[in-house]
Amino acid sequence: MAREVIKQRLPASIQKLFQVFEEAAEIPLHRPSHMRFWLRDFAGQTSSQRLPESSRLAYQQAMVEWIKNAQDADIVRGVAAYYQFGSGRSAGYPETTGYIIMTCIEAANRLGDPGLLTRARRMADWELGIQLPEGAWQGGLVTAPRVPSVFNTGQIMQGMLAAYLAFGEDDYLDAALKAGRWLVSQQDLDGAWRRYVYNNFPNTYSSRVAWPLTAVGQVAGEPWLRNAAIQHLHWVHRYQHDNGWFDHCTLEIGDHPLTHTLGYTIEGLIECGVLLKDEQWVAMGQRAADVLLRRFEIRGRLAGTYDKSWRGDFSFACVTGCAQLSLIWSRLFEITGDARYVNAALKINDYVLGLVDLHSKCPGIRGGIKGSDPIWGPYMTYRMPSWAVKFSLDALFREADALRRIEGDCECA
Repeated sequence: MAREVIKQRLPASIQKLFQVFEEAAEIPLHRPSHMRFWLRDFAGQTSSQRLPESSRLAYQQAMVEWIKNAQDADIVRGVAAYYQFGSGRSAGYPETTGYIIMTCIEAANRLGDPGLLTRARRMADWELGIQLPEGAWQGGLVTAPRVPSVFNTGQIMQGMLAAYLAFGEDDYLDAALKAGRWLVSQQDLDGAWRRYVYNNFPNTYSSRVAWPLTAVGQVAGEPWLRNAAIQHLHWVHRYQHDNGWFDHCTLEIGDHPLTHTLGYTIEGLIECGVLLKDEQWVAMGQRAADVLLRRFEIRGRLAGTYDKSWRGDFSFACVTGCAQLSLIWSRLFEITGDARYVNAALKINDYVLGLVDLHSKCPGIRGGIKGSDPIWGPYMTYRMPSWAVKFSLDALFREADALRRIEGDCECA
């Protein structure tokens, strides 16, 4: 009790330091690889210097190896959700395995690694085997109770479409259509999903469910899927403020949105707008992306969360959200040709790569991307999530495309 009284009299910064040490004491940091990583974060030893293209390739290859190790950790070949200090790899995670399929297919072609196609097919077949009879996929790890999830189903639906386009097997498209029918059956008349959603409240980041609905609908020639997606986009539109911020964009009621959930929302809107050839959806996503771009240019970094006035919590960064914003900015460069987007994407990619350990002997750390910076931050605390690696790879691929376009434009000038 006396200890707590003394702590309360200390400055807030010192209290926070005590908290960090207390939390670290509960994590098995006796492994040298864990302790080195923790000390690096504690000392703030990260680099945001521009890395040459050859170094970027080394990072991409390390991230791909991380995904391979995460898949091999699950005996039925789903990708583990994360590596956690103390407990190691989790069980397979249907949601993120779904959209990692897309990344593996692209990485196979870009990096000349045909073995990734075999792995992507194995992931897709695993997803086929665990699809629920009604067409949905479950939330949580594969070991969790098999309760359907709207958001997770949408992300796996996207992976099924990628597998169909890559391998040409109708089973993948059939599974995506079955998932689409279930999603539409659960959608309310106003376009929102209120059942089988995370923490039981409707969210605007399900614009990233509208994206695969639109894509599958176009490939399969099923306009009812596109119409359901548009219904949801109209619902999201009701909850965007004039300053670009979104209501209902959080994982927990009352929290401020993470850059991760903001990234989901923005990407879903932009990609739907591109597929639908409808500028209003692109403009909605761009409005929020531009606000974050301006804040990044001013502060040189992104906060972990933002409130409705776009005031950020800079006590941590949500690294997944950083990678997603890079991906979004590169996409907006592709759409608009505005080089400011590429400049920001390059800088934030340098920041993310500066957090990656290429030399650790621990395969859960080597090539991995932590959830929060510092690693004890509130998002995926002491974990290296698979989706952070996925989005970081995607961001580097889009960055390379943007740079090739700029170089091509310069040669033509």
